[in-house]
Amino acid sequence: MNAPIDHLVRRRIRHHSERTRPTIVHCYNEYTRHLNAGATTLIIDSGPDHWLELGHIPDSVDVTITGQTCAAVTGGSITAASRCFLQATNHARVSAYDFAHVEAFDTTTIDAHGESRIVGTDHADIRADEHAIVFAHCHCHVHAAGHTRIAATDTTTVAIDGDAHVRASAGVRITGDRQSTNLTIDTRPINRLADHLNR
Repeated sequence: MNAPIDHLVRRRIRHHSERTRPTIVHCYNEYTRHLNAGATTLIIDSGPDHWLELGHIPDSVDVTITGQTCAAVTGGSITAASRCFLQATNHARVSAYDFAHVEAFDTTTIDAHGESRIVGTDHADIRADEHAIVFAHCHCHVHAAGHTRIAATDTTTVAIDGDAHVRASAGVRITGDRQSTNLTIDTRPINRLADHLNR
């Protein structure tokens, strides 16, 4: 079942000029065919039944994954929207919107907006605002703004800004508004720490 293109994607589509009109693709073969033909703007809406290994996204290509697409990237820039699931590694740069779920590894950079859900590890750099939800561990850096909810453990650094709610284990380095009433230092195990994100 293909999910409809959400309102944010439609708005992004309208901002493209006529010569860069986006191409909507539904499978990996279509993706590579259009990429090889020189497409510069691609929207991937493949549904949840296919796993797409997109590799490194070329710098000259604007890629958005949307709907319930499940995909992985190993570098480059991508936009994740709607209810897609994305794994990003190897210095990838991701802008997440709506209810997108992103797992970030290997110094990936994430800009999380809307109610996107981010799991960050291995030195990922996450900027979260609006109502994004983040679980960060293993040397992540999180800038928590808006009404985000953050659970952080291991050697993560969290910069608190605004009304972000942060629950952190004792080893987490906190910067920014250290006196925030929305900051809780918690000694519970990692799995219990993450539970509050689903409340």
